[in-house]
Amino acid sequence: MQEAMKANKKMIYSFRQNNSGGYYIEPAKHIIVKDARDSEHATEIALASGMYRNSGEDCSCCGDRWNGIDSEFNTVEEAIAEAKEFDFGSNEIPQYIIVDDLDIEDTVLE
Repeated sequence: MQEAMKANKKMIYSFRQNNSGGYYIEPAKHIIVKDARDSEHATEIALASGMYRNSGEDCSCCGDRWNGIDSEFNTVEEAIAEAKEFDFGSNEIPQYIIVDDLDIEDTVLE
């Protein structure tokens, strides 16, 4: 019974943007993905929400803008608290956005 509950538990994943080239870009400094089945599903949701992978091409000194999964959380509140710890200025870009699988479906339909 516990294994079945654990298998159905959806986690919260956070993706943090690197200040590559000395600035941040939309959609936010952190993409918090809720209700993901696993890390691969969370990555798909984050990519559909504005994250991308560039493999070393964003900035020669700073590196890629987006890294892999930074953290896994049990609650959205925990993920938000960590995102707020990394507020290093540039308030023009939101500190975080929260997305889920429903957001992907809305994006695809539009």
